[in-house]
Amino acid sequence: MRPGSLFTKFILIKEDSLDTINKKIEMSEPMFGYININKMELKFKEYYSYKGYYCGLCKSLKTKYGNISRLTLNYDMTFLILLLTSLYEPDNKIYNERCLVHPKEKQLIIQNDITDYAASLNVVLSYYNMLDNWKDDRDYKSLAAAKILEKGFKKSSSVLNDLTETVKLCLNNISMLEKQNIDDIDAVSNEFGYMMEEMFLYKKDHWEQSLRKIGFYIGKYIYFIDAYDDMKKDEEKGSYNPFNKLNIENKEEYARSLLMLNLSLLSDEIEKLPLVQDKGIIDNIIYSGMLNKFDNKETNYERPI
Repeated sequence: MRPGSLFTKFILIKEDSLDTINKKIEMSEPMFGYININKMELKFKEYYSYKGYYCGLCKSLKTKYGNISRLTLNYDMTFLILLLTSLYEPDNKIYNERCLVHPKEKQLIIQNDITDYAASLNVVLSYYNMLDNWKDDRDYKSLAAAKILEKGFKKSSSVLNDLTETVKLCLNNISMLEKQNIDDIDAVSNEFGYMMEEMFLYKKDHWEQSLRKIGFYIGKYIYFIDAYDDMKKDEEKGSYNPFNKLNIENKEEYARSLLMLNLSLLSDEIEKLPLVQDKGIIDNIIYSGMLNKFDNKETNYERPI
């Protein structure tokens, strides 16, 4: 599934129109952006709130780690913020503000302590992904991007402490297993699951086991859907893909079945949590947004605007 590339959208606002410039940034595997909403099924108020959390994460990245860190912004960390905020109900800082992307109209910003936590995770994940791409493919663009993020990485890793080492270990294990051309899809996807379960464990309390399972199934889903998206491309390039290594007739049907099973397990765990705040958005992501990825194998990286 490597090397990959991420298309980052830069929105330039002119007088009465939006011009979108796609700037292709070579990075490691684009294992982000899959935990997304289905905009058409959301109520306006829910979409407005979702944008608020998304913009809040972007603002937190800029404030804590500088403008360059905003390139690490992704939907998956926004979902983590939504879920943990709904569960723990921290005090939100809510305000409206203009930015470079929206210079004319103020945008809703929703932030809390979990937003800062997710911002730190964003930087650490992106830094290690870039280094991984450099080690595997000698991609100088990724090395340069990692160097730019290095200062932010040192700051964020000091905040996350042991979690940083867990991320590094799991990503190294994934890289090692893929280089071994392993045909055990659970062995490699479990490593991404182990990494994500630690990220979702915001605090050790009564909800620890549920949060661990949610993070684990989210991680496996991300690995599965990324591999599912890349099956044809990886086969043509001769790149590693665990689904292509299966000795079965209909590999794509098997992949979809595995994804559906994982989503079912994920939804069961989420329903065990006493979620009220923004539950409609969370349900939209689990039961519609993530499900729709099966029918749209071209991942859309366009940001909410």
